[in-house]
This record gives sequence, C-alpha cells and structure tokens, in this order.
Amino acid sequence: MDVENMMENPLTGIHEPIEIDERRDFKQEIARCAFADMLHDHERNYCYHQAIRKAIDQVHHSGKKAVVLDIGTGSGLLAMMAATCGAEVVYACEEVEEIAKCAKQVIEDNQLEDKIHVIPKNSTKLQVGPGKDIPEQANIIVAEVFDTELIGEGAIETFRDACRRLATEDCIMIPYAASWYAQVLESSFLRSCRTPNAVQVTPELKVEIPPSVLDCPGSLMAFDIQLSQLKTEDFVCVTRPVIVFSYIFPEMKELENEESERLHLMAETEAVCHAVVMWWALQMDKDGDIQLSCAPHWAHPDGRNQAWRDHWIQAVYFPPKEIKVVPWESFSLVVRRRRCNICVSLSKSSSPEEPELPHCTCGLHRYSSHTRVSALSDSSRHAIYHAALRKVITQDSVCLCVGSDIMLPLMASKLGAEVYVILEDGAAGDLLKSYADYNEAKNITLVQKDAFYLCEQQPQKRASVLLGEPHFSTSTLPWHNLKFWFRKHSLRHLMCPEDGLVTIPQGFCLKAVAVEFAELWKIKAPVCVVGGLDLRSFASLIEEAQSVADDPVEPQPLWEYPCKAMTKEFIILQLDLKNDPDMTSNISSSGVIAIESNGSCNGLALWTEFKLDSSNSITSGPTQEIVPGQQIVWDRFSRQGVHLLKNTSLYPKVIKWDFTFSLSNGCMSFDFEGQ
Repeated sequence: MDVENMMENPLTGIHEPIEIDERRDFKQEIARCAFADMLHDHERNYCYHQAIRKAIDQVHHSGKKAVVLDIGTGSGLLAMMAATCGAEVVYACEEVEEIAKCAKQVIEDNQLEDKIHVIPKNSTKLQVGPGKDIPEQANIIVAEVFDTELIGEGAIETFRDACRRLATEDCIMIPYAASWYAQVLESSFLRSCRTPNAVQVTPELKVEIPPSVLDCPGSLMAFDIQLSQLKTEDFVCVTRPVIVFSYIFPEMKELENEESERLHLMAETEAVCHAVVMWWALQMDKDGDIQLSCAPHWAHPDGRNQAWRDHWIQAVYFPPKEIKVVPWESFSLVVRRRRCNICVSLSKSSSPEEPELPHCTCGLHRYSSHTRVSALSDSSRHAIYHAALRKVITQDSVCLCVGSDIMLPLMASKLGAEVYVILEDGAAGDLLKSYADYNEAKNITLVQKDAFYLCEQQPQKRASVLLGEPHFSTSTLPWHNLKFWFRKHSLRHLMCPEDGLVTIPQGFCLKAVAVEFAELWKIKAPVCVVGGLDLRSFASLIEEAQSVADDPVEPQPLWEYPCKAMTKEFIILQLDLKNDPDMTSNISSSGVIAIESNGSCNGLALWTEFKLDSSNSITSGPTQEIVPGQQIVWDRFSRQGVHLLKNTSLYPKVIKWDFTFSLSNGCMSFDFEGQ
C-alpha cells in the first residue's frame, strides 16, 4: 500500500493502512469552513445587520436600486439580511458547492429566493456582464472573510479583486475599514511559549537552555490565544495599544502583498519587552458609527463585558531580540507583513532593521506546540519527576527513555545513570543533543531508530529503568501518551527481567468531570434562528458533517475556556503500566455520576494522571481540587479532552457514561449522555 495510505496510530505507534474516504474528507472540509460558532456571535450579527441596513438606505436615498454582492455567503445570513432590509437584488457567492447548495435551501426556507441568487463560485472567479454570473456590478459589497490575523483567509486579495472588477465606482463596502492594533507586553508566561526558561530542578540541579534554543526565532505560525484569560500577574503592559496597519476596503485596488510599518513607542514602565500582541477592529460604515473590536478585555471598550468569540481572537508575536526599557524611554516597533504572514522586531536604534520571517533553527519549534514549549519551563513538574528518579537511580543504573522527552534523560544522566534514548523524531534528537552537550551530560546515547526495529544489541546493556514523561510529538489528546505502554511491550527484549525492572511511570488514570462551559459549547451548538431568519437547514448540514468528520472528543487548552464543575471528578480507566498490555483484549467500563450544581451541563472535560511511584504523580488536568459549583483551575502546560453534549437545553440529574478501549488497535470510544 502507498505511503499516502498509511498513518501512524497515535497510541500504538503502529503504521496502519487507512481507507481513503472521500466522503469523510469532504465532510471535514464543510465542518471546518462552515464556522457555525460565528452565528452565536450576536455582536457580529448585529453590526453587520446595522451596516447593511444603513448602506441600503444610503443607496435608496441617492435614487438607485440596491445591488448587493455577499462574498463567501456560508449560511446565507448576510445575504438574507440585505434582502429583508430592502435590497432589490442580492447575489451571494460561495465556493464550497455543498455549502452553496445549503445556502440556497436556507434562502428558500425563508421565502427569499426571488431576491437572492446563489452562485457556487469563489468571488475571484465570478464573471460580470449580461448573461454571466452577475449581470451587473454591485453598489454594495458585503464580505466576512477574516480570521485571527485579519488577512489570513485571503481578505486582501478578495477585496482587491472586488474593487477592481465587481464593484461600481461608488460602491459601499461592508465593512468599510479595518485597523490592526499592537501592544508590547512583558510576560514571562508568554515568553516561555516560545523560549523555555532554565529550570532549577533542585538546589543542586539546574538545566540550562542551550544558545541554539535561546537564539532561535521560533515558528512562522501565529500563536493564537484568548488573551483575556491571562491572569493579572501574567503580564505587564509596556505600551499603550497603537494602530499598525489600516485598510480602507473600497481603496484596496493597488494594495501590495508586502508592507512594513515602523512605529515610535514610549515605555510606560520599566520592563523587558517579551512579546507583541495584536488584534484588529472593524469599522463597519464610513461614518464610524458601527464598530467591532477583537481586543482583549483590558483594551476593549466593553472591558470584561466584551462579546466572546473563538473564530477571531488575538495573536502573539515574538521579537527576535528582547529589549529592556525604563519609563518614558523611546523605542521602535517594526511590523512586517508578507502576504498573510507577520513578523515583528523591537529596537532602540535610530535605524532599526526590518524583521525576517521566523523559521525554527533549533528543532524545538518544528515538532512542539506553544503549549508543549511552555511545559519545558514548568519547574514544579520537573521537581516531581526528579523526586521519583532519585529514589531508584544509582551509578549502576541503565535507563531506557522512550518518547519525545528532553528533561528526563538529562535528569537521569545527572543522577549518574547510563541513559539510552529511543527517538523516532530527528529534530527531537538534535535538540536533546544540544541540551546534553550544553549541560555536560556525557552519558546519554541517542538511538534514532523506530522502537519496533531495535535489535537486542541496541542498546548494548539491558535497561534496569524504563523511563518516560511520557510525551510524544505525535500526541494530540492526553491519553495518546499511553503510547509509552505499547512501546514498552515492543522493547521488552532490551530490558532486564521483570522482577528487576523499574518502570516510571508505573500507573495511568483517565479522569473526567461534567462541566458547564461558559462559552466553549458554542463551537458545536447548532444555531437555528438569527434575527428571525430560519437557519435550521444550515445547522443540519454542519451537524451531519461533524458527525462524520469530527471525533467526539477533541483537544482544547481549557485554561483559555472557563468552566464550572457540575459533578465531582470520576475515574474512567486505570492501568498498571508495570504489566505489558494484552493486545488481544478489550477494556470496558461504565457508570453514572450525579449532577451536584445548578446550571446547564453542556460538556465533559477529560484528562490523564500518570503515577510515577507511590508518592509522585503528574496530571494534565486540574491543578486544584474540583468542587462542584466552582470554576476549575486547569493546568496551562497541557491540553485536555473535551466532549460537548448534543442537547444543552436539558438540565440532567445524572451523566451516564460508557467507555471501551480496544488494545489491539488503540481505539478508545466514549459515550456520555445526560439523563
């Protein structure tokens, strides 16, 4: 079978043949591009509706008929708003054919098919003229083609093409303009998401960061984050927000693909400038009466009463070199845009250089998420590992480390063990070598070979300690790190007899809690009516696509998404990792957990705990005891699993759950139901 038809099972590590399911791929495209959670954004809906109404009134007052083009119509909502506000004719284009077909059905459901014409094309492919896609140019163009980076969905090209070909000279664009804001922050937490900190594991043991990592510019990928969920002590505002780029959409005919802006800023406090956070705001109308901001709460006109949204959040960019400033000191921020990519630099020089687009040179950012990078700075977690290791490691120990770990092999080496590290990721191997060399850990041997194909001579000594964080770069859900257990089974020939082997971790626990998400439930909840318009056909399309394409449990950094506990935590699965998995068996469990708090139970959060020994364990879940009725404090260095309940209008008394785990293929199945 072709490589393209093989996929590594994230839990077992086995490369398995997969069926090419075109239906699933197509449904996944619909599930991803439909962005139904936008329909829950009441502020967005209101602003667009008000701007559309105002534009149509202006066109009518000039004695003309309103010809509206809705670019990227999706559900057809904005097109229907235009029709109900009095537009004589509305054209709505949508490049995903099945979504365009659904939009047509939604329009028919609302009896607006005589006014709205749906065209299954991208706006840049539309032909204008008699007998073509649209027979006339539009004097009102409505578009909602933005993402967190404003221009990432091709907004610039979309508006530029619309201005050149699809719009009349006096066309009203909705939105009219956009402004991109930037603010410089000091934040050790945000910095740790790009550059790990040196870790003082114990008074005697400190792991330093090699220069190759400290000097690495990081990844080109934007760091999207719900900045409003940062704690007050997480950051200091070094400057006030400033506008970096402004776009007037009716004037975008000649906008270049590259631009840069140098801004002169003044520090308001003594600080180290760690990060530049950015967001954008829309001016919906030319007069500026209708505004929509994506700012974090401290810079938002509505403060903490701001509208919640997950489709447009904030982004963090890291300068290649940090600078220290004192109050009232001037410095420069240079922001460069190359198509849809952004990079920044900070300088005290009178002639600052333009920043280059970042590309990882150290290896860490090529295989690690921002969440994973920040975990390398979690000294409390590393101290727990060290406490477990020093109980069992002696000068005679031979450790076999499995996973994409950096810190544990270094700790084991510093405690005197001979360490063999099995790495299946070349970038992780280069990174570990850099750490080992810089920290003078000389007794670490890298075995860059698939664990399934190691012979008995590799490594040369039988391991007395099997060690894992565990963490694997292929893991997306926390229980995928059980790959450690399956790897142990395949590496048995490299270890000493069972009675002389120490396994760390030695136990595993999968836990869950029923919760009331304040906002996160909206990402999957159907929207049936908006502003009196019936969207049930669109809601059905998305639900059907998600049922085919999406897994029922998905990873989320829950510290960014507040939730209240509705039950006590409960255990779904416990495993003794000292024993090898029985690859022919299935594990099943079920239970009922009582709701113990008022509120709407709309989901479940799942996490793992790895038991290192009898007194030390590591969690990917809550950092404080869960109390029903109270907000949960989540570990910020891990992602948790989220299962959203389908019927959130019910107020169940219990949650009934069923779970199965097939060890032959590593498949876990979850079923949760409120009753």
